[in-house]
Amino acid sequence: MKQEDLKLIKNLSIWGAVFVIVVGSLLHFVYEWSGNNFIVGLFAPVNESPWEHMKLVFTPMIIFAFVDWYYLGGKVKNLCFALLKEIGIAIVFILAVFYIYTSIVGYSILAIDISSFVISVVIAEWLGYQILIGKFEKWEFKGLNTISALLLIIIATFFVIATIDPPQVNLFKDPVTNTYGIDQIL
Repeated sequence: MKQEDLKLIKNLSIWGAVFVIVVGSLLHFVYEWSGNNFIVGLFAPVNESPWEHMKLVFTPMIIFAFVDWYYLGGKVKNLCFALLKEIGIAIVFILAVFYIYTSIVGYSILAIDISSFVISVVIAEWLGYQILIGKFEKWEFKGLNTISALLLIIIATFFVIATIDPPQVNLFKDPVTNTYGIDQIL
């Protein structure tokens, strides 16, 4: 890989992390700012459940993927795979930190929640960078990006479904209102 491509991937990874942290932080408020618009609620958190907060990672990472695609589309092999791993790592990290510390202290602490979000994004972007520069070539096989793209579509679809009709388990339960999902009907 050319030196200029490595520099571009590094810069996009850094800017991607900044974008996800800033946009994800703002996204927390977008549903309310929109007047509880149903369509906005499909992409932004509609309540305080742990699951809805995963949109703070998922949505901005998907948006920034279009920037990555524009600049890296023909230069790297595993763009969709890197994105899938980034999203997966960030979501698992945030949920693990949240459930571990809340099981110990018994309540959520905003500073820890925000810190775990920021740290998860940085770790995820670093991992994505490593994949894009070829550090994990042993994971490559024909169709990897196609399978990754399909999995991303499935995850996005599940976000929509779980917003409209979430499973009735604690992951999807708003601890403030004890409700699930979006508060509007089409």
